[in-house]
Amino acid sequence: MADGLDPGEREQLTYALDSRLGPHLEAATAAVREAERALTDAQERRAAAEQAVAQAAYTSDPLPFMRQGVEEEVDGLARKTTEKKLRTSYRFLVDRAVDLAAAEVQRYGDDRVADRREREEGVEACREAERRATRDLGAAQQMLERVRLADQAARRGLDVLVARLSDPPQGG
Repeated sequence: MADGLDPGEREQLTYALDSRLGPHLEAATAAVREAERALTDAQERRAAAEQAVAQAAYTSDPLPFMRQGVEEEVDGLARKTTEKKLRTSYRFLVDRAVDLAAAEVQRYGDDRVADRREREEGVEACREAERRATRDLGAAQQMLERVRLADQAARRGLDVLVARLSDPPQGG
């Protein structure tokens, strides 16, 4: 071994170590914070979805009644006795049939939207997002721990280097 440590060399080595490993420690810490935020958001969305389901009010479906009404109009049309009543009843039947057709189309579209919303924002989707966020947080925490271990190993190496260069063996 040569001359040992120069004055200020330990500080230079420590600064070099900090400047090279520091950004990685900061990035790992930021990743953990982001994963924690994502988990909190997922938990809040899941709780809101569960609350929305619990508070959802029952709504009556008008379509079965509309369908039945149209069928009754057809049956009633056969019982009309005058041309005027027959024509009036037929116009009323057509109006009800048009209303029913429009409601059926609207319901189909609404059902597709509700299915998509349930897949993306429903309770099960929120629970799955929470599970993913929990896994992501665990992975981020493990990564941070590995980055810290790498930093600690480099610092232990620096300590060994400084110790060996500060106290060279005698009579070598």
